Amino acid sequence: MAFDEAVHPDHFSTLRRTPFPHTLIEQQLMQMGGGGVAGSTFRKQVLLAAGWPHDGLVPFAKHPQLASTTFNRIRLLLDGHNQPDTLLAALAA
Repeated sequence: MAFDEAVHPDHFSTLRRTPFPHTLIEQQLMQMGGGGVAGSTFRKQVLLAAGWPHDGLVPFAKHPQLASTTFNRIRLLLDGHNQPDTLLAALAA
Protein backbone atom coordinates (compact mmCIF):
# COMPACT_ATOMS: atom_id res chain seq x y z
CA MET A 1 0.00 0.00 0.00
CA ALA A 2 1.40 3.39 -1.00
CA PHE A 3 1.05 6.27 1.42
CA ASP A 4 1.16 9.40 -0.70
CA GLU A 5 0.64 11.90 2.09
CA ALA A 6 3.72 12.69 4.16
CA VAL A 7 3.48 12.74 7.94
CA HIS A 8 3.85 16.24 9.42
CA PRO A 9 4.54 17.15 13.06
CA ASP A 10 1.18 18.89 13.42
CA HIS A 11 -0.63 15.62 12.61
CA PHE A 12 0.02 14.47 16.17
CA SER A 13 -1.83 17.39 17.76
CA THR A 14 -4.65 17.94 15.27
CA LEU A 15 -8.00 16.24 14.74
CA ARG A 16 -9.72 15.49 11.43
CA ARG A 17 -12.36 13.13 10.11
CA THR A 18 -10.11 11.13 7.79
CA PRO A 19 -7.27 9.15 9.35
CA PHE A 20 -3.83 10.68 9.33
CA PRO A 21 -1.15 8.77 7.41
CA HIS A 22 0.66 7.68 10.58
CA THR A 23 -2.52 5.97 11.77
CA LEU A 24 -2.83 4.11 8.47
CA ILE A 25 0.86 3.16 8.63
CA GLU A 26 0.39 1.76 12.14
CA GLN A 27 -2.61 -0.27 10.94
CA GLN A 28 -0.56 -1.63 8.04
CA LEU A 29 2.27 -2.61 10.39
CA MET A 30 -0.16 -4.39 12.71
CA GLN A 31 -1.55 -6.38 9.77
CA MET A 32 1.93 -7.22 8.49
CA GLY A 33 2.87 -8.50 11.94
CA GLY A 34 -0.12 -10.82 12.09
CA GLY A 35 -2.49 -8.75 14.23
CA GLY A 36 -3.03 -9.00 17.95
CA VAL A 37 0.00 -9.21 20.22
CA ALA A 38 2.30 -10.31 17.39
CA GLY A 39 1.22 -7.34 15.28
CA SER A 40 1.75 -4.94 18.16
CA THR A 41 5.21 -6.37 18.83
CA PHE A 42 6.13 -6.04 15.15
CA ARG A 43 4.89 -2.44 15.08
CA LYS A 44 7.09 -1.61 18.08
CA GLN A 45 10.09 -3.30 16.43
CA VAL A 46 9.61 -1.29 13.24
CA LEU A 47 9.20 1.99 15.10
CA LEU A 48 12.38 1.29 17.06
CA ALA A 49 14.30 0.33 13.92
CA ALA A 50 13.08 3.48 12.17
CA GLY A 51 14.31 5.76 14.94
CA TRP A 52 11.58 6.05 17.59
CA PRO A 53 13.47 5.39 20.86
CA HIS A 54 10.53 5.76 23.24
CA ASP A 55 8.28 3.07 24.67
CA GLY A 56 4.53 2.83 24.18
CA LEU A 57 3.80 5.17 27.08
CA VAL A 58 5.33 8.22 25.39
CA PRO A 59 2.84 9.78 22.96
CA PHE A 60 3.98 10.82 19.51
CA ALA A 61 2.74 14.36 20.25
CA LYS A 62 5.43 14.76 22.90
CA HIS A 63 8.14 14.53 20.20
CA PRO A 64 6.27 15.39 16.97
CA GLN A 65 9.32 16.14 14.80
CA LEU A 66 10.99 12.84 15.66
CA ALA A 67 7.69 10.98 15.22
CA SER A 68 7.09 12.49 11.78
CA THR A 69 10.66 11.67 10.70
CA THR A 70 10.23 8.09 11.93
CA PHE A 71 6.89 7.56 10.21
CA ASN A 72 8.08 9.12 6.95
CA ARG A 73 11.04 6.75 6.91
CA ILE A 74 8.67 3.81 7.36
CA ARG A 75 6.24 5.26 4.79
CA LEU A 76 8.92 5.39 2.11
CA LEU A 77 9.99 1.79 2.70
CA LEU A 78 6.54 0.21 3.04
CA ASP A 79 5.81 0.50 -0.67
CA GLY A 80 8.73 -1.72 -1.69
CA HIS A 81 8.83 -4.06 1.31
CA ASN A 82 5.59 -5.90 2.00
CA GLN A 83 7.10 -8.68 4.14
CA PRO A 84 7.97 -8.13 7.80
CA ASP A 85 11.54 -9.43 7.54
CA THR A 86 12.38 -7.39 4.43
CA LEU A 87 10.98 -4.21 6.00
CA LEU A 88 13.05 -4.68 9.16
CA ALA A 89 16.15 -5.45 7.06
CA ALA A 90 15.63 -2.30 4.98
CA LEU A 91 15.28 -0.20 8.13
CA ALA A 92 18.45 -1.70 9.55
CA ALA A 93 20.43 -0.85 6.41
